[in-house]
Amino acid sequence: MITIIVSFLVGVVTGALVARNNIKKLNVLVEEAKQLAEVAEKELNELKADLEKKPTRKRKTTPKK
Repeated sequence: MITIIVSFLVGVVTGALVARNNIKKLNVLVEEAKQLAEVAEKELNELKADLEKKPTRKRKTTPKK
């Protein structure tokens, strides 16, 4: 019975340490993703602004005979 309790406590402590380490890595990845999303959003806004500034060339229609 003592073995089961000790195994459980060791498992909980090990799990907590592994989870803490993974949470740090996950937070770093989330921050990088946020930065990349901001850069992508800025580029998208610039492309949209360029499209609004440059009018498209209209083709001249020729009358049908």
